[in-house]
Amino acid sequence: MNKLKKLRGCMTFLLIPVLLLATFVVYSQWTAHTPAIIGTDGKPVPNSIASLEKVKLGGVEQWLIIRGHDVDKPVLLFLSGGPGASEAARVLRFNSELEKHFVVVIWEQRGCGKSYPSYNPKSDLTIDQYVSDVNELSELLRQRFDEQKIYLVGHSWGTIIGALAAQQRPDLYHAYIGTAQMVDVQETDQMIYDLVLEHSRQTGDTDFVNTLETQGPPPYFGNSPIQPYAALFGREYHIFEVPNIKDETYRREGDAIQLMLKQPEYGWLDRLYYLLGLMNTFNVVYPQLQEMDFRADIPRLDLPVYMVLGRHDMNNPSQIPEEYFNLLEAPKKELIFFENSGHGMIWEEADLFHRLMIETILPETYK
Repeated sequence: MNKLKKLRGCMTFLLIPVLLLATFVVYSQWTAHTPAIIGTDGKPVPNSIASLEKVKLGGVEQWLIIRGHDVDKPVLLFLSGGPGASEAARVLRFNSELEKHFVVVIWEQRGCGKSYPSYNPKSDLTIDQYVSDVNELSELLRQRFDEQKIYLVGHSWGTIIGALAAQQRPDLYHAYIGTAQMVDVQETDQMIYDLVLEHSRQTGDTDFVNTLETQGPPPYFGNSPIQPYAALFGREYHIFEVPNIKDETYRREGDAIQLMLKQPEYGWLDRLYYLLGLMNTFNVVYPQLQEMDFRADIPRLDLPVYMVLGRHDMNNPSQIPEEYFNLLEAPKKELIFFENSGHGMIWEEADLFHRLMIETILPETYK
């Protein structure tokens, strides 16, 4: 009898912290929100929008963060890089100026961030499905905000599904803005591999030379391709991009994980989802990109195209996207280099990006 009481006591002792933790997690999910846009009088700006909401795309629920000082402004849909990542926290931290001139919609893609539960079924994590989601969402947004067209901005992986969506439905978009425009993933990754391997040899980093030679050049497949890619891309970023970060605010505050941990739009379960998306969704989607070459696949886009490249971007060296830009046919196209930034140019040189969007692209294309 005493043993039974002791066992019950131990179970109760263990159950209490589990219940408290579960309550804390549920509460954090329930209180997740995007803060209201506040004016100089300390009150929400009239006719503004600050919304965190779910929509159904391709039959599954996915999340949006919608922010704008004036709900009647043009709509801008942002497609995060990845695949498997959400860049919402960086956009919210460094690109809030856009909210004064656009209704900014940040889409948490299926299998990423708050939308990680849509990872299942895994069979739907295809390029075609992501592109379908983009265009379905764009239709919803232009109907909701009574706009004939919207703006489509992609970063890195977001430019892959963004360019394909713009190719399919140019009628939905005032303009397509590709930042760190991807063109041929396999050729780009091979270039990164060669650069990092040569640098490691020249600097006598024999351990990393051995790492690269052991895993061999990309592409990588198998159960967890993220592991060799993370080793390669992480070293590239440390060697080639970190030393060229000029903006001290971005250097100090631009870490994606740290920003994600602090953003109020995420509860603690969302933060776990974010990390799971980085691993699991990447492993499913990235191997599908190896046959892509937009020089052959998307030779023409029937809408204005603005391509933004960071001069120090070695995660997507400019030779390939610049070649693609020169080949691309479009009614209007412009190539813009940000001279003091790398792969994260829209955050490293945020003011320059804002001026481009507000002072150039908007007056040239919003009709």
